[in-house]
Amino acid sequence: MPRSLSRLRFRTPRPQRINLNRIPVDNRLALERAARRHVVVESKPATPLSLHFVTDPKWKEQPGKKPRKLSYKPHTLRDLVDPQKATKHGQIIYIFKNTRTKQVIYSLAELLGNHHLEQLPFMGKHSKPPTIRPDEWTPHCIVTFPTPHQGLHAFRKLRELRKLHELSWDKTNPEWIKLSAKRRMEKIMNQVAFATADLAAILKRQEQQAGWMQTRLEEQEQQAVDFMARKWPEINALAEASLKKDKRDGDNTKWLEHQIKRMDYQLGMKTNQDEKNQRRLKTAKRSHEVRLRKILYAQRKSEQFRIAQNALEAKAAPAKEPGAAEQLERLRQELGLAEAEVDNPTSERTAEGAQFDKDMARDYKKKISQLEIAFEAKQKAEAYDHLVARSILPPHLKKELPKPFTMDVEIKWADLLDAEYALKKWPAPVLHDILPLKATRESVEFLSAEEYEMAVQSEASGVVNELEKKALREAGLLEEEEAPEPVEEKKGIAKFIPTLKIPFKRAEV
Repeated sequence: MPRSLSRLRFRTPRPQRINLNRIPVDNRLALERAARRHVVVESKPATPLSLHFVTDPKWKEQPGKKPRKLSYKPHTLRDLVDPQKATKHGQIIYIFKNTRTKQVIYSLAELLGNHHLEQLPFMGKHSKPPTIRPDEWTPHCIVTFPTPHQGLHAFRKLRELRKLHELSWDKTNPEWIKLSAKRRMEKIMNQVAFATADLAAILKRQEQQAGWMQTRLEEQEQQAVDFMARKWPEINALAEASLKKDKRDGDNTKWLEHQIKRMDYQLGMKTNQDEKNQRRLKTAKRSHEVRLRKILYAQRKSEQFRIAQNALEAKAAPAKEPGAAEQLERLRQELGLAEAEVDNPTSERTAEGAQFDKDMARDYKKKISQLEIAFEAKQKAEAYDHLVARSILPPHLKKELPKPFTMDVEIKWADLLDAEYALKKWPAPVLHDILPLKATRESVEFLSAEEYEMAVQSEASGVVNELEKKALREAGLLEEEEAPEPVEEKKGIAKFIPTLKIPFKRAEV
């Protein structure tokens, strides 16, 4: 179950086709009514014209994590910034502001719920709204980050800095002490400018952190490579020594197992029940057990490593052939030429020739993919960069560090002038854009009542006429209309040459 209604995920309703099975064929009036209802439904916009910022209390949570079924899918801010739903949790930060009090709420969800009010402190009467009102809360900006880790880091820092502004106002603005309590509360509640400045400072800090994060990642990788280069020869040597015919007793697994059983037997003898003999036998048994575990571990890992390396060597065989790199480069060039022929065919190009170019491009892509896989396998085999090779790493080297921060950040502002609160403090690579809050409404053509009625009537009549023609054709009372011959579309320079009539063609009487 979601934590609140703002976490609900809605399913887009499927378009319903007109159902004519229940309508009598001879009842034209009922058919016209059904066609009119169908035209009215289809003429509605694909998405609601207004954006949803706040959850609707009428929405209910569904058991079993089932998506909510509505007659329409709510049109939210995420449909504007991420229509494909490709981002993960934490990559997008939604910043809302109160139009009356200028309070700010940070959210990782596109809809505000009453639980978001927990971010706002109580400073006096009317300082904390009892509920979220849709007419008071509007978007301030939406920030999109390249990775969820970077977005969650910025979200946490924004919350921390906002708390500092609310608690340490006497240090940053000591002149507010002279104001009245009500006026001071209004000043503290106004966080719009602070939110913009905090966002710029956090992005600037992340830009500085990117360097040492990359250095830390490279150092960890180098430590892992050095550890594997030192540890794998020891493991292989121990496994090989245990498999030799003339192996020593300490490398013989059967001898070690026998010694462990012998120690268990001696520990139970009456003559060895004193503390000194017990300590000596337990130490010897523990030593044999440790040695046996090391040998078995080495044998198991050595066999896994051999199988993994052989598999990579088999995949890398095409990359080890002479001239493989030159062949890959040549195939990429030929693929570029083939794709250019497919995208820009000439007027003399036949359908067979176009299909041949498509087949050639498909073959080139297949060969390039095979060679790229082979070169990747060759690189992994040479660098011991596969799961079996890295399985011997200690936990601190196995732990995956977060990706270095990048400035592939996009900020969409409801009012672009709000970005000037942090003028000349934004990192240069950050992209600023306008949030198209009214794009959906502006893209819809509005008609008057008379124009709408005429358009609906015309469409409904067309639907009924087509249905009648279809019924007559199925009954054999109407002949099939001949499809017009397809006109060949001119391409290239041929489309600028007019079609010339044959002047000497004999006229027919």
